[in-house]
Amino acid sequence: MSIDSHILKPLDFFVDFKQHELEACAAALKSRAVEAGEVIIERGTPALTLFIILSGTYEVAFEGDRSIILEQIGEVMGWSTVVHPFHYIGTVKAKKDGEVLEISSRDFFELIQGDNALGEKIMKKIDKIASERRTIAAGSQ
Repeated sequence: MSIDSHILKPLDFFVDFKQHELEACAAALKSRAVEAGEVIIERGTPALTLFIILSGTYEVAFEGDRSIILEQIGEVMGWSTVVHPFHYIGTVKAKKDGEVLEISSRDFFELIQGDNALGEKIMKKIDKIASERRTIAAGSQ
């Protein structure tokens, strides 16, 4: 079931999106409850789903005992779903119960191919996130 576009508007990721862009994204996203202790992303596995935090606390563990905590509403997890390397570079475990929005790689690519301007806007944001996370994963924070 798709979500209401009003959920997206206050999230930083979507702050500059027009209403029709929010509606297109909302139609492709699904809400999912996450329980404390649940692993939603496993490092090294094919990246098939991108997540956006609505609530909860998530630890992202990288190689070499490096990790970060993500708990800000609107933060993205699983960006490798849509950019190289196309496999997850960290393991994400819920530290508290929460809720995420999720989109499969197939649905994501359909979304951005259906609207070039929207696709470019989304990919610029994801490229920035990917660059920041790669730096953390490499240990040069």
